[in-house]
Amino acid sequence: MSESEARTDERRRRVKDLFTLHLPLVIVVGFCAFATVIEYQRAQEGVGRAWVYTFQWPIIGLFAVVIWNRYRKHGNLTRWFTDRYRARIAAMEQEAEDSREERPVDPDEVAWQAYVADLKQRDEQQRESGDPRP
Repeated sequence: MSESEARTDERRRRVKDLFTLHLPLVIVVGFCAFATVIEYQRAQEGVGRAWVYTFQWPIIGLFAVVIWNRYRKHGNLTRWFTDRYRARIAAMEQEAEDSREERPVDPDEVAWQAYVADLKQRDEQQRESGDPRP
């Protein structure tokens, strides 16, 4: 990719970010500020319920800023969650593999496996010989 194509792609990304991230944030925060002022005026006029809205609108605006920041840093939210959980699963699989490798050899288990193998071998020999005795 040439330098001019890279600049063009960067410009496209910035324009896309402007219209999909920054402009909606400005609109939402502006609306939340406007609604907060209106509700504060209503609360001053004696509407008791307006006090709740006076605090609700700034919280909604803060939530919009948090979501904007998350999209700005990580892009798509589902991609961020997917990458995070894939990393966790890979770490868990690696941890399970490490624990399998580090498992000590139990002499009783080895003896049991040898005993079972011997029983199977005897059973097969008995079937081959045709001897009905157990």
